[in-house]
Amino acid sequence: MSFVGFLAIGLGNMGLFMLFIGQALIVPLITEGLHYYPADSSLINWNDVAQLVPLIPSTGESYSKSVNIFPTYWMAHISFFFGYLLCNAIQMWQASPDLTKITSASSREGLMKKVQARQEKALTLILTITLFFALTCVTRFYATGTELWSGILLAVVVLGGAGAGWYLLAELCGATNADIFGIAIQMMTYDTAQTKPKVCTYVPSATS
Repeated sequence: MSFVGFLAIGLGNMGLFMLFIGQALIVPLITEGLHYYPADSSLINWNDVAQLVPLIPSTGESYSKSVNIFPTYWMAHISFFFGYLLCNAIQMWQASPDLTKITSASSREGLMKKVQARQEKALTLILTITLFFALTCVTRFYATGTELWSGILLAVVVLGGAGAGWYLLAELCGATNADIFGIAIQMMTYDTAQTKPKVCTYVPSATS
């Protein structure tokens, strides 16, 4: 979460910044709400691996406090993170510029090739994100011993859905498509009058 915030500020990427805000505010609130009525089967003895911020006991000190792992904070954050990324990739896969205003056949053909290339990139991202998320869940379950399959499923559905919804909200609020992969900015439309890429440059005024 801290690294996402660091990248958001360093790169000036509004999509990453919205992801950071969501992880810092939305995820803890939703997770606390899910932990409000714990079931006996969702509680384990205190374990720092299941915490949002691990606390190391002092020497000789032990914790009898129970930890709610339905879901764990770690799984909640990861699900929100991947839900946001997956929604971003799906939106970019579905995005397509308006071709009706392009009169030149060559320009239209060139743009269609660009659209196909962007869709292939987005589809690759969708498959990669889904596979990596599944492997992360399985590894987390077997490697830590602090997860329940029901807790993982709850995190995927609720927090993953919240991540996707947060992306859509960011996009609706005009966060430059909230595109953290940089796919949207590559989809430049062709202009019949000017097919070359355009950039903004500083032109100094004439000195007297």
